[in-house]
Amino acid sequence: MRATLHGVIVVDTRYEGVVDVSASAEDAFALLADVGRSGAHFPAVDRLDPVDEAGRWRWKIKERGIGPVRMRAVYDAIYVSDPTALTVDWEPPPRGAGDMESYGSWRVERRGSGARLHFTARTVVRVPAPGIMRRMVEAFAKEETIKLKKEYLQRIAATLGVA
Repeated sequence: MRATLHGVIVVDTRYEGVVDVSASAEDAFALLADVGRSGAHFPAVDRLDPVDEAGRWRWKIKERGIGPVRMRAVYDAIYVSDPTALTVDWEPPPRGAGDMESYGSWRVERRGSGARLHFTARTVVRVPAPGIMRRMVEAFAKEETIKLKKEYLQRIAATLGVA
């Protein structure tokens, strides 16, 4: 009889990035506050659908991994935008939804005729894998999460015109 080890490894990753764009602060905010449009810039997004009229969105991320370690996420996040403060914040719903948690914010700062975008994100991923693989899973999940966030920021900046 062959024994199998099943478990879930939780990986908590934080990322912060800043980029200057040539678009106005208002145009930058308009893109970032439109979750469907801004979310379409996220690499590996499979689907992004509104769940309700209260700012809740469901993300489905394509499976990624190396060898037996596979990450695939389906999760909900609630978005709140403030056009006066030029901010967009998000967090998981109170009772959770999905196999990942996403927290974060966009803050748009006026810079002459352009804008500076401040992006902050915290991602908590649950990867099904045996505990013996913890180091490898943590390293892969953190590296992959940061890589995706960096690419997302670069894609947003490209759309808004890198200053």
